[in-house]
Amino acid sequence: MAYETQSKPVTIWSEGSRLAGVVMKPVGAPGPRPAILLCHGWGGLKEHLVQLYAEAFVSAGYICLFFDYRGWGESDGRLISVAGTPPLLEAGETEVRARVLREVVDPVDQVTDIRACLAWLLTEDGVDASRVGLWGSSYGGGHVTFVGGTDARAKAIVAQIGGYGHPREDWYRDLAYKRMADKARAAIDPPVPQGVDGSPGLRGTPDVARQWGYSPLKGAETIRVPILFIDAEFEEYNEPALQGGAAYEIVKTNGVTTERVTFPCTHYKVYDEHLAPARQLALDWFDKHL
Repeated sequence: MAYETQSKPVTIWSEGSRLAGVVMKPVGAPGPRPAILLCHGWGGLKEHLVQLYAEAFVSAGYICLFFDYRGWGESDGRLISVAGTPPLLEAGETEVRARVLREVVDPVDQVTDIRACLAWLLTEDGVDASRVGLWGSSYGGGHVTFVGGTDARAKAIVAQIGGYGHPREDWYRDLAYKRMADKARAAIDPPVPQGVDGSPGLRGTPDVARQWGYSPLKGAETIRVPILFIDAEFEEYNEPALQGGAAYEIVKTNGVTTERVTFPCTHYKVYDEHLAPARQLALDWFDKHL
């Protein structure tokens, strides 16, 4: 049965930052309903997920929540005090001059945002908290793998064209260590990078210091719920065998229910040429495991 969909904007608080989200529900579906938290990649915006994924999932009977990471889209930017601000030594309200940071790609912040959204969704009216899944794409594919390995409340996962770790080359390690020192000594202004580093073809500034040490592959080691990996055979941002392939092998070795499907395409073709089959794979996975 295909349900009509109904959506409303919501606010999710993530460690003091207001995240702009949208909750979409199937009209007339008997409750409580299974639910899916959709997590985009890098700095992808929630609007991109509506017609591509959310409407199809909700039409099939799922409640869906999708959102903008902090500093992206309609969500709050991160506030940091400007140089010269007196030390903040007393609890309570005060006035400070602050700088708003936007479009920083910080995996630690983004995972924190996902956790906040998961907590919100689990307590939403009409949601069956025992049947909530995570769906993530691109950088978000790695995020949901990491979260799924550390939060038993997520009962099924789909990780699509994910990034699961950073390069291990010496140059990247050295850059990360330098950025850590730059931030600690305020050698860059602001002390959270803005336009300092970049990734070809991608918006925003990756926080290399925070990316170093963040490893969804480590999260994969503790996953105990069914997870589906969807990859692009000719992925241009990483080597699939060392990313989704490696995560899949880790999960499989631990005896957890898992599958991996690879499409003969590059990264973004999964969103268009292979959209329908990739979306159906995800829906079938959730139908089976939620």
